[in-house]
Amino acid sequence: MVRSFVAIGIVVAGVCAACPLTAQAMLSDSGARMERVAEGVYAIIHDDATEDWPHSNVGVIIGTGGVLVIDSDYYPSRARADIALIRRVTDRPVRYLVNTHWHGDHTHGNGAYRDAFPGLSVVSQRENRETIELNQLKWPRSATAPGSATRKVFERLQATLASGKDSAGVPLSDEARRALTWNIDQRRMELEELATVPVAPPNVLFDGDLAIDLGGRMVELHNWGRANSPADVTVYLPAERVLFTGDILVHPLPYVGGSFPGPWIHVLQQVEAIPVAVVVPGHGQVQRDHAYTRRVRELLQATRTRIDTLFRQGKTLAEVQTLVNLDDLRARFPDVNGQQFPPDVWTQVSSVLVERMSQCVNGYRC
Repeated sequence: MVRSFVAIGIVVAGVCAACPLTAQAMLSDSGARMERVAEGVYAIIHDDATEDWPHSNVGVIIGTGGVLVIDSDYYPSRARADIALIRRVTDRPVRYLVNTHWHGDHTHGNGAYRDAFPGLSVVSQRENRETIELNQLKWPRSATAPGSATRKVFERLQATLASGKDSAGVPLSDEARRALTWNIDQRRMELEELATVPVAPPNVLFDGDLAIDLGGRMVELHNWGRANSPADVTVYLPAERVLFTGDILVHPLPYVGGSFPGPWIHVLQQVEAIPVAVVVPGHGQVQRDHAYTRRVRELLQATRTRIDTLFRQGKTLAEVQTLVNLDDLRARFPDVNGQQFPPDVWTQVSSVLVERMSQCVNGYRC
């Protein structure tokens, strides 16, 4: 693909050389692992915040003029912990924070970086700025308010623990009690963290492409438009062939809620053409080639083909959403332990995908 870039250059002397890890080594803390994917380039992979919400993967790119970070987590405290990890590999300042899209698990930590690095440029595609700001304003009020879905789940779990019985009236085992206690602790932390999300929207905006010179290292940003979200941005290092995809790719299962699955197919086709040695998805394990990219694209294509065939047979939208079955593709998406996902997990993902794709093929919501 031929792209024209608006370029941003920075002229700042590096205060010291980066302190790279060996190719195999990783730094870690109690909730994350920092994996070196190329010289001076890292991916921070996190434990989930709760059963329902993950932290984003975070990218770290070190140049002679400073550091560029990609995405900023679900919790502000996790962003601060990431900053501590970054300072263990370089003492150069973070000059840029790139938000790949608007989702809160990629943007709630923006304020932690802004506070730690005065003069920080928070970069996003233009259309994402307003949505990021809106969600940073909204979440502390809506998610933590009495009667909110987040608080209701927390209170329901507390009530279950207090009763000592599950929803079927069966006494909790010691293992179930420990798991429930952990879940309640995580959700208490979620309420506390969401109440303190600072408003720190992007202050450097672009439309199609943006090139950032970190000093001896060029970083290319590209807006793909509608795919997983209304405007998905990738970050690419052409010299190192390292690609950060945001939620265009989520491993080991794609996140399809709120997606635009028709255009997403075409985006994945173009992403597959990018030469890579490393692919860092928005969530999940680092990939070394485009094999997973292809599997996601083929899943979306198969879904579209099956839906299109049924529409051409005269089936209604409701009939299509009932008739399409993707269970034969489940084995192509093993979990992180190499096992098939439980049927209920696969059914949840595939049913949402079928719903959104059928509306897209039928001319709605796409």
